[in-house]
Amino acid sequence: MTLTGQIKLASRVREEVRDRIRDGRFRAGLQLPPEIDLATSLGVSRTTVREALLQLEQEGLVIRRHGHGTFVRPNAILRGSLNENLSTTEVIRSHGMTPGTTHAQLRRDVAPPDDAARLQLAPDDEVLILERVRTADERRVIFTVDTIPARLFDTAGVDPVRLLDPALSLYQLYAQGLGRSVTDARASITVMTADAAIAERLDTQPGSPLLRVEQVDTDADGAPVLLSREYYVADTFEFTVHRRGPGLPARTSVRDGT
Repeated sequence: MTLTGQIKLASRVREEVRDRIRDGRFRAGLQLPPEIDLATSLGVSRTTVREALLQLEQEGLVIRRHGHGTFVRPNAILRGSLNENLSTTEVIRSHGMTPGTTHAQLRRDVAPPDDAARLQLAPDDEVLILERVRTADERRVIFTVDTIPARLFDTAGVDPVRLLDPALSLYQLYAQGLGRSVTDARASITVMTADAAIAERLDTQPGSPLLRVEQVDTDADGAPVLLSREYYVADTFEFTVHRRGPGLPARTSVRDGT
């Protein structure tokens, strides 16, 4: 078969699979049949099917999970507002899902210079670095890296090992264990692609889209107490933001003299 013919066949298969996704025969979150089965049912080669699926993945309609197969990209399963600073645990529970934690790691180290500056620490101050993968109904949805001034635990006499509790709500620990309630936060949001290490933690493919939220939380005195970097699987979260209008003055009515 010529290259042109192969391209046309792949386009035809892509359109057929796209139609099945749009009319509901292949539902959101559904695992597609194996490539060989699709090839047989459509009367084409496995190579043609693979090329069609690659095109659909680039369009964002399907997602490939190494060792698991190809799935119709699901609609967002978790929705949140960026106007509120809620813990991940609260967001997941509010959707009727069970929050969980895997791959938790904790280490104590000297803060990198940039992190020390953002947390207003001296160059030799130590921090606790907590890495976790957060799950919703056992699906991996967020990889978090929290950097915490170690003196908060030292002063409060709290064992940092509590950070490894799989049911931990970090904000609750701050309020009830450390006596330092988080009251404000400043966050920045960027879009990135998963490198090999993050992709492995989130059980997704390298190069998959992620939402990266970097945030500094402060207490009632305005002191920074937590630096978080969170990596969200893009197809599981939908964020909303409340935006106020510019408040321009209304046009004056000449008729009623106002």
